[in-house]
Amino acid sequence: MTFAEIFNQLKELETKFNEVSYPPENAFLPSFSFKIRKAEKDCLQHDLPAIDVDDFLKKVEQ
Repeated sequence: MTFAEIFNQLKELETKFNEVSYPPENAFLPSFSFKIRKAEKDCLQHDLPAIDVDDFLKKVEQ
């Protein structure tokens, strides 16, 4: 097996793993995806601090 074949197989495995761990973007409603992208863009434009999702969920649970 050549390095290129190994590399291609690793890329395929990574793609499959990501789809299992994180649903593809098209699984969400387009309006939801748009809101997420807009929020990310706004945070970058206004130098807002990044929010750790785990910390955020802990606060919501309290």
